[in-house]
Amino acid sequence: PAAADHQRGSASLAAGSGLRASPQFPARMERTPGDLRASLLSSDQQLQTTTASLRQTQQICDETETIGASILGELRGQREQLEAARDNLDEADQSLSHGRQMIRRMLTRTIADKLILYCIVFLLLALIGLILYYRFGIKNT
Repeated sequence: PAAADHQRGSASLAAGSGLRASPQFPARMERTPGDLRASLLSSDQQLQTTTASLRQTQQICDETETIGASILGELRGQREQLEAARDNLDEADQSLSHGRQMIRRMLTRTIADKLILYCIVFLLLALIGLILYYRFGIKNT
């Protein structure tokens, strides 16, 4: 029934349009109600196909947006991890620098202590030599 109403409406539109045949548009005047119906059905089919394609495209866009948001969240987490790792490396670098300074100070103190020890040993040996010289050396002369 709806198709019959549709055909009648299409036929009355074609009949009441007042279009005259012209060499530019010969097909327009030669269309029958069956041709119009087929054309409308074809257009309806194209519209349904296009609508389905648009829905599928919208679904793909939504999925892509969801995936993008997920990736963005993961990247945010990875950035935080990298920043934390960088902070840890900075702390480790500071600790290593402090350790290097301490080792240099210890090395300097060790060298100074060795020099002082060598000086004390030299003075003691010189003192022992003087004592032996005065104790045994003066009697021989």
